[in-house]
Amino acid sequence: MIFPNLIIMKNDIIPVENDIFYQEISGDFSRKNIIKCNYNLLIYCEAGCATIEINYRKYNITPHSTLMLMYMDIVSCIYHTSDFRAKALFIAPLLIAPELRGYDFTFLSTLKRHPLTVWNGKRLSFIKQLFDIVATSNELGNDEVFRKCAVSQCFCYVNMLKCYFQENDMLKGDAEISLSGKKDYFAAFVKELFNSYRQSREVLFYAECLKISSNYLNEVCQSVCEHSAKEVIDHYISSQLKFELYNTDKSMQQLAEEYNFPNQSYLSRYYRRVMGESPTDTRKNRSEKKLLIF
Repeated sequence: MIFPNLIIMKNDIIPVENDIFYQEISGDFSRKNIIKCNYNLLIYCEAGCATIEINYRKYNITPHSTLMLMYMDIVSCIYHTSDFRAKALFIAPLLIAPELRGYDFTFLSTLKRHPLTVWNGKRLSFIKQLFDIVATSNELGNDEVFRKCAVSQCFCYVNMLKCYFQENDMLKGDAEISLSGKKDYFAAFVKELFNSYRQSREVLFYAECLKISSNYLNEVCQSVCEHSAKEVIDHYISSQLKFELYNTDKSMQQLAEEYNFPNQSYLSRYYRRVMGESPTDTRKNRSEKKLLIF
């Protein structure tokens, strides 16, 4: 798995196993919406700034920076300037997973810890040319040419990033690899949460799915993202509910049933505790324009 969720995925985009697409991002897009990223994603920021959370850690995107997101990351946009402009390459995980297995764990774990890189000099010129090549191949209208070009440019980027990590002594040492098991459990927890968030809000449920104790699941979450398992669960479910409130006209009773709450009153209290406002307030404040998924 490599870079997965900045993310500007519209509601009608449905991931396909062999899907690759290129998108230029500008203007307004949604904020504070956690998403499930079904793609590997490489983004180059041309102008403006944005603040996002990846696995509950904040990163500031600035001009001339690239962001590489991993499949199944938890991502949300906190803030962006009105002049934010970027280019993004989405690649379905199965298209690059076999090649990524050829990279050693030290590099992949470092990439996970450092998804954001700011470039200058010759390397910045390389990044600009890389995205120009992808954009041009996309404009040709030949799917096969675009796919091959996109994948090859992706791995050009990965190899350059590996060299950059080596030159700056950023690759993880053996002493740090002990965290790999916890990161694997965290990834499995996130995957289970994405699949079962409507079914349960309990830490014990997800711990049993992973065949570990609730205490160890909390330890895993604290080590990887500095939040408890319960905080991760509540944050994700409440963000999904907020998306529903913004983008659908479902009644509170419908949402309570779909999200396995005893009743709509319980759902309202839960939502207010996590989000700091009532579902009614959220619905009143929604814009006329439907939210995009970020």
